[in-house]
Amino acid sequence: MRYDHLSTTNYYSKMKNLALLILLIITSVFVNATEFTVSSYNCGGLTNHYDYLRAAAMQKLMQERHNSEPEIMATNNLIQQIALKILFGKDAKEISSAQNFWSRNNYDKVLKTFSDTSTNPNNINHLWYKKSEEMITSYKVRPVSILDVEITKMINDHIADLTKDKSGDLHDLLTETRAIMAKRIFHHHLKYDILCLQEADYLDISMFPENYQALFSDTNHSVNGIAWNKDRFALVDTIGNIMGRALSVKLMDKATGKTVIIASAHITGCNPFVVKKERNGTDADTGNNELSTIIDLFEEHSADIKIIAMDSNVAATHPRLRILKETDYQIDAYNFLEPTCSNPNMILNTRIDWIALKADNEAKACITNIAVLGVGLNHIQTNISDHKPVAAKIVY
Repeated sequence: MRYDHLSTTNYYSKMKNLALLILLIITSVFVNATEFTVSSYNCGGLTNHYDYLRAAAMQKLMQERHNSEPEIMATNNLIQQIALKILFGKDAKEISSAQNFWSRNNYDKVLKTFSDTSTNPNNINHLWYKKSEEMITSYKVRPVSILDVEITKMINDHIADLTKDKSGDLHDLLTETRAIMAKRIFHHHLKYDILCLQEADYLDISMFPENYQALFSDTNHSVNGIAWNKDRFALVDTIGNIMGRALSVKLMDKATGKTVIIASAHITGCNPFVVKKERNGTDADTGNNELSTIIDLFEEHSADIKIIAMDSNVAATHPRLRILKETDYQIDAYNFLEPTCSNPNMILNTRIDWIALKADNEAKACITNIAVLGVGLNHIQTNISDHKPVAAKIVY
């Protein structure tokens, strides 16, 4: 009995020491690891508040479509998730499994149906496109007109709630309403270390907390901006405007001394799901060139971490994202892959806003998407835009 007791004691002693060793290793890893957060947000800066008003129309219409066609909505979402896992998955077996799942379900054919022009009466999106035309004027038409009585009342009630004014000029009231909302969003919901902003035409530094510094591009296209927490990051260099489609800066992490080059990019749009041929190329060529230019420019600058946060105007199924993969950028393919925009032609929700990371060998950084709560897609009471912001944690 004494021998058994001693053996048991020695066993538990060894296991205790092993557990302590493992704990020390894990603790060492986490103590040495550093993290910061990044958000990307297209703020809906099209003239005459078109994006904001259109989001109000989509708030009603997309709810109706989800109620009527839940299987189509679910399939579209699943296709995007599988496509992203095929492209940015980390495990070879998992990627292979995703590819087989794609083939078994004939998703190439399904995707063609989803991405076909909504002006085709036989297309599944045609009915919803027609309904959207009955709710709000086209984005090419100014001034913007809401044609739906219920949506008009919803907007007017929200404006009155915030501005306490029911009789002023609508454009001025919308400007005031969105300014109030923007300040609340940046103070309470997008409290990330770095904010990358697209279509930031209506923003200014007064809308951000006092501990943030911000730069905005000077461009004939919509404004891009970057804001950062001054307590955490210091500006090293302003790389500046890139083709009128991106703004880039170089920051230093005060906690580690590591440098971060980051771009806030708004890439030219195209069919978000697939490439469409045109007379002199494809509809994606211009945007692809813009993204490649940003990547090439980043290669000319040394930094421990490189980040492109963007409204890419394409979904996970589009080959544009392969440009990132082929140049060693990471996108988290697993967490919080909710849609960020409703396509105005197909009336389909999809994710077109992405945060991509590239790190040098020493940094060994990884990216994990994190949920943005409190700012809903097509939710005019909480969102100043027709895009939902996205966010990610960078650990290195």
